[in-house]
Amino acid sequence: MDNILEIKNINVGFKIEDNFYYALNNINLSFKKGKIHAIAGESGCGKSVLINTILKLLPKNGKIRGGEIVFQNKNLLTLSDKEIQNIRGAKISLIPQDPFMSLNPLYTIENQLLEVKNDIEIIKKSLEEVKIKNIENVLKSYPHELSGGMKQRIIIAMSLISGAELILADEPTTALDVSTSNSILDLLVNLKNKGKTIILITHDLSIVSNYCDTTTIMYLGNIIEQNESKLLFKNPLHPYTKALLSALPTKKGKKLENIKGQISPITETISGCKFHPRCNFTMDTCKNIKPELKKHDNGYCACFLCNQ
Repeated sequence: MDNILEIKNINVGFKIEDNFYYALNNINLSFKKGKIHAIAGESGCGKSVLINTILKLLPKNGKIRGGEIVFQNKNLLTLSDKEIQNIRGAKISLIPQDPFMSLNPLYTIENQLLEVKNDIEIIKKSLEEVKIKNIENVLKSYPHELSGGMKQRIIIAMSLISGAELILADEPTTALDVSTSNSILDLLVNLKNKGKTIILITHDLSIVSNYCDTTTIMYLGNIIEQNESKLLFKNPLHPYTKALLSALPTKKGKKLENIKGQISPITETISGCKFHPRCNFTMDTCKNIKPELKKHDNGYCACFLCNQ
């Protein structure tokens, strides 16, 4: 089977006060082995909720209603807490936005890596693979003694040490400078070249075309466009995707375009297309009917303009 992970008809919501609001709506995704798959969109689009759903790490007020998440022929949603704990870290690993939150400040890096695998030689080899120098000094260090980029490299090394096949990278470069961010992304490409599969969550489309094989664009819990990354950049279909790309700095002197308005909270009811209040091409149909995600040329798009 080419797909390492398949998400089928997933709906996720949160109970807020006495009401239930959906944050993910009928999500269907498949991820091929040995690729980097980007999931992009503004903050509040549901990207991180999707990652936490895969790992079954939703808060107490979060609930999955229907669907399947199939990893290596197992539906993760039917597994017991003990069974899913055996998969987290070992087979599916997470690279968080803030690596400091994943490292215990009371223990040295060596002690924490030995908890992943009690083999110092494998640990040192993994640290070498993520381009860490002065390994002996790093192993004896505490997290607060290391830079953000160094801590992120250690988290990536943990994925190598554990042998995880699927890596969920939740905006791993957000807190890093440009140079360090590029080096971390290069490490993810190296992991892909070793056969790992990576799902990269990002709000920064500037990194997608250079590092990711496929891209899924989300808006308010809905998939609105999917394509190979190069094709999506060459010929974006959805007005939201076009607006995101128009907001990227490209040519010197080009005026950047802003997307009008702000993304709505999940507690706000929007009929029809969720993007229509901010779209420059809204028709009456958009305000009343939600467009379906349909195949268009080589990609998929959920917009009446795409599907005419």
